[in-house]
Amino acid sequence: MAAPRSPDANRGGNALRHWVRFVWLLAPLGLLVWAASGFYTVGTDEAGVVTRFGRVLPDRVEPGLHYALPWPVDRVYTPRTTDVKNINVGFTTKGEKWAERRRSDMLTGDENILKIMMVVQYKIRDPEANLFGVEDPHWLVERTVESAVNRLVAEREVDAVLTTAKDEVQVEAIRIAQELLDAYGAGIWLLGGNLQVVDPPVPVMEAFKDVASAKKDKERLVDEAREYASRILPEARGRAQQVVSKAKGISADRLSRARGDTDRFLSLFEEYRHAKEITRRRLYVESMERVFSKMDVVVLDRPAGAEAGAGASRITIVDR
Repeated sequence: MAAPRSPDANRGGNALRHWVRFVWLLAPLGLLVWAASGFYTVGTDEAGVVTRFGRVLPDRVEPGLHYALPWPVDRVYTPRTTDVKNINVGFTTKGEKWAERRRSDMLTGDENILKIMMVVQYKIRDPEANLFGVEDPHWLVERTVESAVNRLVAEREVDAVLTTAKDEVQVEAIRIAQELLDAYGAGIWLLGGNLQVVDPPVPVMEAFKDVASAKKDKERLVDEAREYASRILPEARGRAQQVVSKAKGISADRLSRARGDTDRFLSLFEEYRHAKEITRRRLYVESMERVFSKMDVVVLDRPAGAEAGAGASRITIVDR
């Protein structure tokens, strides 16, 4: 005959049965809640990436309401692909203040040091590669841009980086960094970059400013000289052309007169050969006409009572 059970044993058995019954009642509700947790939404500015037991599912999830098996089977990532992110290369910011990093010092091709700080904008191009291809995309962008700028600065002299090559360095740095990021499979698209600071170190800042000022003065003087040359040369060419034209006119006139004098002399010589005496007298008369035409001639009669043989009259010639 079995021994009777104690009251405490009966109470313990009843509590266990009540607990098991409670668990069985809650299990369907918990399963329902777990299954409902698989619903998720993807925004219009997001891209959905789903992994199943750590393996990325091939289908890209479009914006809208979707369902995935709850954790730990599936896991959903929704990175924002339209956000433009900024990264500072060579300096850090805290509020409105910024502080340079030691890596902002870069060596130029002629062994000078420049402080270069740049702001770069980028966005996610391939969500899957961005999530699982690299460990820290932000850090990788900063290092690749910094490496590209270092390379470009090391290939140029300090004066070029400070003046003419500044824009070229800015554009080429983004291009080189983008090639590196594509090679790393980072899934990042660099939108552009702006050089914020390109300055020499503080101890030599004034000397560099003096050099830059002198170069600007040189360029200004060269431009003024070119402007003066462009203005004065046409005037000089015009005056030279005018003098040449005038000389040609004088030359033509003198040649014409010389030919006329030659023809006249030959004509007179021909006449002189045929009638020497007449021609000699005519030439004498013409010469005297030319001489007297330039003078005042006064003819005086012989005074009364003058001695005979003194001449009938007297001629006085007065120069004008």
